[in-house]
Amino acid sequence: MPQNKLEHAIIVGGSLGGLMMGLALSRSGYTVTILERADSSLRNGAFIRLQTKPYSNSKIEQELRQLASNGNNNVEAWSAIQERLRNAVAKESGITLQHNTRIVSVGQNESSAWATSEEGQTFKGDFLIGADGYRSIVRRYLNPDRPFADYTGYLVWVGKVDEELLPKKDWKKRQLSSAYFNNSAAGTLTTAVMPGIEGGTNPGQRWIGFCWFDNSHNQLLSELGVLKGGIAQHSLYGEAIPDSLLEELSQTSQANWNKEDDAILQIAIKDRSLIGAPVNEYIPNILSKGRIAMIGDAAHTMSPMTGAGFNDSLNDTVAIMDSITQYPHSITKALGEYQTLRLDVVRQDKKSL
Repeated sequence: MPQNKLEHAIIVGGSLGGLMMGLALSRSGYTVTILERADSSLRNGAFIRLQTKPYSNSKIEQELRQLASNGNNNVEAWSAIQERLRNAVAKESGITLQHNTRIVSVGQNESSAWATSEEGQTFKGDFLIGADGYRSIVRRYLNPDRPFADYTGYLVWVGKVDEELLPKKDWKKRQLSSAYFNNSAAGTLTTAVMPGIEGGTNPGQRWIGFCWFDNSHNQLLSELGVLKGGIAQHSLYGEAIPDSLLEELSQTSQANWNKEDDAILQIAIKDRSLIGAPVNEYIPNILSKGRIAMIGDAAHTMSPMTGAGFNDSLNDTVAIMDSITQYPHSITKALGEYQTLRLDVVRQDKKSL
């Protein structure tokens, strides 16, 4: 528990890592402000493979794993996890989740840390956690000499479709919570079966998620402004995906993937429900400084092919809470301990991939 019930944490980034960090801090007695640049709509995404091995098996870790897995599922839709975490956050009186807030700088002094929005509003707290993804503003403060993640040379097309839209004869060909991998001249395709709307698990009620790794469109990404100077700027969504590219993806899918996989992709292409996300990687040499720390993709970005991003964010959250328990009266010592616990581990994990 914090030494002062009014001790206040600022979290930059309200995606999965930021939501988990907010819940952990709130349930330990802190007041929390989460600042998210996007609006409140749920992200489509694809699927997340959840690790079952606990980090420290603390109470908060058990609670977060329960929320993520919805009990016992080891493959879950990104949006389903996001919705459950959002609902849990909404029930916490100590958390303020503020959307449409783009942070442009962070800073600290001996007694506080703060984040400043592009509108000039300053949010001040006793400490600050950056959970703001691969283009992290917090990372630029902590490591100005290496502020950007490295673009790996390919992007991943992700999404999910309702199994009910697929031919009924294919419904039982895939098992719940299982992932399937295929390779071709078009790249690597991973599909997975997960609970559908309202948690439906019977054939025909489920979601089929996909990740298609594609290294053939780097020039186009530069032309579209997704890449600038070799640095990824944003993902491709919906209407921002050119018709010509969708037609090319449709033809490529039909020529390279089996009929069952092609049927999934054709639905997503037709509906423009897929997302083209540049794949980035970042190996950190720092995780914290004074009253500011970073977690998840802000701290250590990796390819989604590893399936470890969400799980590492959860482990970062647990490590911070364990460190606060060890140093309840000094947030700077606690965040320093977090770096000691996690830095060498995540560096080694990234180098071994």
